[in-house]
Amino acid sequence: MYTIVKKEELTPGVQLHVVSAPLIAKKCRPGQFVILRIDEEGERIPLTICDYNRRKGTVTIVFQTVGASTKRMAELKTGDFFADVTGPLGKPSAFITEDPEDLRNKKMLFVAGGVGTAPVYPQVKWLHQNGVDVDVIVGAKTKDLVILEDEMKAVAGNLYITTDDGSYARHGMVTKVIEELTDGGNKYDQAIVIGPMIMMKFACMLTRK
Repeated sequence: MYTIVKKEELTPGVQLHVVSAPLIAKKCRPGQFVILRIDEEGERIPLTICDYNRRKGTVTIVFQTVGASTKRMAELKTGDFFADVTGPLGKPSAFITEDPEDLRNKKMLFVAGGVGTAPVYPQVKWLHQNGVDVDVIVGAKTKDLVILEDEMKAVAGNLYITTDDGSYARHGMVTKVIEELTDGGNKYDQAIVIGPMIMMKFACMLTRK
C-alpha cells in the first residue's frame, strides 16, 4: 500500500500529497515521474516527482484537479492510500550526469509557470545540494496561484516571482522578467522552462536571441 502521509491544498484546485513509497524514494532523481492508480479500476495518472525523502521513504506529488480521476485524488485524505504507484520512470534531468564543478561554472536560469513550479523545484533543490546556485523565475496568474514559494526560496540562488495581474511581487509575464535580467547584464548558458505551452513557446523564442 502507498499511504498518503500528508495532504495539503497549495492553492484552490492544486494539491500536494506526500506518499509512502520507500523503493521509489530510494532510487528516484530529479526529472523523473511516477504513474499511480487510486484503485484497481482507476485510470493510470502520470505525475512528476516534486520531491523525495530517502530517509523517510516518501515521494511528493503535486497535481491540479482537471478531470474525474484527479477529482477523486483530491478527495483522498491523510491515511488513505493508492493501489499502485509505479516508478521512478523517465530520464532524469540531463545535468544530473554532469560534473558538479562544471555546473558551478555555468549560469543557469529556471523558469516555472503555474503548476510547472512542481517539476522545477526538485531540479533546483538538487543543484543547491551540490553547491550550484541558480536564478529562478516563478510566474502565476494571481497571488493565490503561486505555489511552493517558501520551498523555492530555500534552494534558489535568486528567486523572482511575477504575477500576470500584479497582485503579488512583480507585475507581468515571466518573459518580462527574463528581459529585465538579461538587459541588466545577466548572461545565461542554459535556461530550463516548464509551464503552460504558450509560456514555454514565448520563453524559448526570447532565450533563442
